[in-house]
Amino acid sequence: MRVQFLSLALAGLCWASVVPARAHDHEHMMPMQAGQPLSGASLYNLDARWTDQDGKAIQLKDLRGMPVVVAMAYTSCKDICPLIVANMVAIENAAKAKKVADIRFAFFSLDSAVDTPTRLKAYADERGLDPAQWSLYHGDDKAVRDLAAALGVRYRRDDKGGFDHSAAITLLDGEGEIVFQKADAKLDIDEFVTKIEGLKKK
Repeated sequence: MRVQFLSLALAGLCWASVVPARAHDHEHMMPMQAGQPLSGASLYNLDARWTDQDGKAIQLKDLRGMPVVVAMAYTSCKDICPLIVANMVAIENAAKAKKVADIRFAFFSLDSAVDTPTRLKAYADERGLDPAQWSLYHGDDKAVRDLAAALGVRYRRDDKGGFDHSAAITLLDGEGEIVFQKADAKLDIDEFVTKIEGLKKK
């Protein structure tokens, strides 16, 4: 029943992931406005398969069991994506400073054509992303579209071969439900870590 609910909800949301709300200003790093994320259902009911940077095939439900900080971006982006990753690293470092452990960080690529597992592996290595906590994922166009719709991430191809897209960073609980989301680039790191701490105390 929950799978059926999720499918129906995604059918209503999916158009929003690719219809632009506001064009990405490449000069000033203004992201597209995020859509409405799915609420009340686990993202782990999505059945698409992804491949991580080590070539391992997974489904979202394989992330079950601990909080996950999630974002959608792409490796060739020179605008908002580096800030998204920097914000996630800042969350990681702040959580470590507070001795908050057992958190995953998941980077889901919007660019199915370019961001192969090999490219994602190189990107993670270039940025020193800890493989014990970070996973970067490649999926086909449908997998990207369905996850973007569930997260409220809007995106579209731009005229430079990249993407205009929302800058949302989302916190999932151990069962894959959205418990917190910051839908723009202005992130309060302490607030985000406090939300993670709240999950760890439950």
